Amino acid sequence: MSGNLFIISGYSGSGKTTVLRTLEDIGYYTVDNLPVDLLPSFVHLVYTSGSAIGRAAMVMDIRGGDSVSSYPQVIRSLKDSGYNIQVVFLDASLDALQKRFSETRRVHPLDPSLPLIEALSKERQLLEPLREVADIHLDTSDLGYHDLRKIVVDRFGISGSGEKMLLSFVSFGFKNGLPREADIVLDVRFLDNPYFVEELRDRDGRDPEVSAFVERAEGTGEFLEHLTSFLEYLLPRYLREGRGYLTVAIGCTGGRHRSVAIVEKMAQYFKDRGPLWVQARHRDLPEG
Repeated sequence: MSGNLFIISGYSGSGKTTVLRTLEDIGYYTVDNLPVDLLPSFVHLVYTSGSAIGRAAMVMDIRGGDSVSSYPQVIRSLKDSGYNIQVVFLDASLDALQKRFSETRRVHPLDPSLPLIEALSKERQLLEPLREVADIHLDTSDLGYHDLRKIVVDRFGISGSGEKMLLSFVSFGFKNGLPREADIVLDVRFLDNPYFVEELRDRDGRDPEVSAFVERAEGTGEFLEHLTSFLEYLLPRYLREGRGYLTVAIGCTGGRHRSVAIVEKMAQYFKDRGPLWVQARHRDLPEG
């Protein structure tokens, strides 16, 4: 059988959403709150030879309602059938969970009408059979968001393919506003503008002649050298923290010439350099 499947469970507020999103960031196909009746079909799909789903993770928790009691039996049956399923149970102290609910002001999904401490205690009783069959136990009482992400990446990432970051370079024009998704914004309006060269005006930064013009401009070489050095410093540190993506937005006046050429060069430079998926996007260029 091909495939790799983790079932994430645990108490409300213990960090299941963080774990699931982190696994998604490092390449897992993820499902939240899958009904237990659909679990056998999903497991079969994951482990079918040639399936597009190579690695998967799902959350199954108290939101399953009355079906929670059947979780352990269904999981045992699937394991007995030869499926290599691992159950990861997230634990946390009552004090830690109460504090998290107080900080977020969320209601407990078990029964919003119950006092929080009663809902937490009842949830522990209902999930105890699933806790007993878990293969991996993780106490998150003293873990912050970044600590938990790092543990997940270290434990469940696959060297050489799992611990990858999506590095996106996005060109844009300042006249159209900043990209909302940007983590880092850089301004290349200090470079000579191909727009003022008549034969280049109607082309964009992907054109070889426009690209060559930008590359020859005063300051381009030094800028690219500093930018690549800066990112080479940052990326390994972000990866160690379990970060799944970084978006670098590079802007010029209209988002057509200088920013596009620089984005193309940066994407080409970082392609196949380390555990990265690299993409170049041009927000203000027409599609096609």
